[in-house]
Amino acid sequence: MAEAAETLAPRHSRVGLFAPFVLLGLVALAWSVAWFVIRQRTTEGLDAWLAAEAAAGRRWTCADRSVGGYPFRIEVSCGALSVRQGEATASFGRLLTVAQVYRPSHVIAEVGGPLRASDGDVAVEADWRLLQASVQSAPDALQRASLVIEDPKVRILGLAPADLSGAAAHLEAHLRPDPAHAAEGAYDAALSARGLAVPLLNVFLGGDEPADMTLDTTVTQARSLTGRGEASVERWRDAGGAVTVERWTLAKGARRVEAKGSLRLDNLHRPAGQIDLAASGLQDLIGSLLGARAGGFGALLGPLTAGPPPWAPQQPNAPQPAASGSKLSPLPPLRFEGGRAYFGPFAVPGLRLTPFY
Repeated sequence: MAEAAETLAPRHSRVGLFAPFVLLGLVALAWSVAWFVIRQRTTEGLDAWLAAEAAAGRRWTCADRSVGGYPFRIEVSCGALSVRQGEATASFGRLLTVAQVYRPSHVIAEVGGPLRASDGDVAVEADWRLLQASVQSAPDALQRASLVIEDPKVRILGLAPADLSGAAAHLEAHLRPDPAHAAEGAYDAALSARGLAVPLLNVFLGGDEPADMTLDTTVTQARSLTGRGEASVERWRDAGGAVTVERWTLAKGARRVEAKGSLRLDNLHRPAGQIDLAASGLQDLIGSLLGARAGGFGALLGPLTAGPPPWAPQQPNAPQPAASGSKLSPLPPLRFEGGRAYFGPFAVPGLRLTPFY
């Protein structure tokens, strides 16, 4: 009887033991199918974009293209990247772009050098140790874009009267919508550079010390700059777009320059607006450069960088100016109007502003 009872006792199901593994397998299978669908759509999207660019006259070549990154990323890589439009050409080294499957709107790219570009007359050669870019987008607009370059070096050949070259230890740029001026479709742009070594800058500012530079700007009506070419810029100008320089600084040894102001394009597509300047450590330079070119006007301007301008109101207990090169002093503003550039009330001799387009 005991044996019969044991025989009739119900057996425990092992479904619960294997269910988690089965469920995990189904999730992995569904994820794999979804990843391959996304990969296929990415490939089709790239092919469609390349076809649209070719129809517009820009022929891109992505050597040894591959799309991978399974299971959590979508990676698109090219052994080398190049583009041609008419006589203009540009080529880069290896390109790698990465986006997480669960966050496809954030793309990170790494581009290898060297860069070689030419329009048939002027050629650009550049290289770097690291170039990375990050782009975050939304369905209706760009949310943020960033660029970081380590140890860039560039040469521009074919310019008159001489070629240009430069290098830096670090370059960084950022772009984002300006929440304070959202109604104007404004974007904030920031640029910084450390360890700038530019021979032409040495000629103008003197010395061979590396320079540091920062630039903070706001571009209003930036959403009008859709598409390419002159039509896009004209839409921006018609919408009242302007570039506001919130702050620009350049420091080179004991010499320092700061600027702020606003620029736009006039009806003839020439720069218009005003930039306010301040500087220290440049009195000898301005005196020698402008004094020779402006009939003694520069000799008058040179001492202005060593202290407040003579027309500034005097305060009885105002602190005395610091030693030359240690304190910024106002300079006459740089004004663009009617196709001419004015330094204070005086037109810069021999300089005419030509239309951009």
